Amino acid sequence: MLLLEREPDTSNEMDEPAVVATWENRAQIIEIMGSALQMSQEFQDLWNSSGETGRLSQDDTDRLVELLREISDLNEVLMRLA
Repeated sequence: MLLLEREPDTSNEMDEPAVVATWENRAQIIEIMGSALQMSQEFQDLWNSSGETGRLSQDDTDRLVELLREISDLNEVLMRLA
């Protein structure tokens, strides 16, 4: 059985859960990371679309906020795998 564990950083809060990867949840972790990669690429595309003005359209801004929420949700799911 493969077991990877992130050691908690003692300089931070002691209540942080450790992320544990096992063969049982490997597929789920890979799926989460794949989703994060896709969201990251979309985030980059939105950022690049702002062009020289540094501004996004309202639709792009709405999508950016949605992406940030989705990334937060993925993080929560990943932390619950411990």
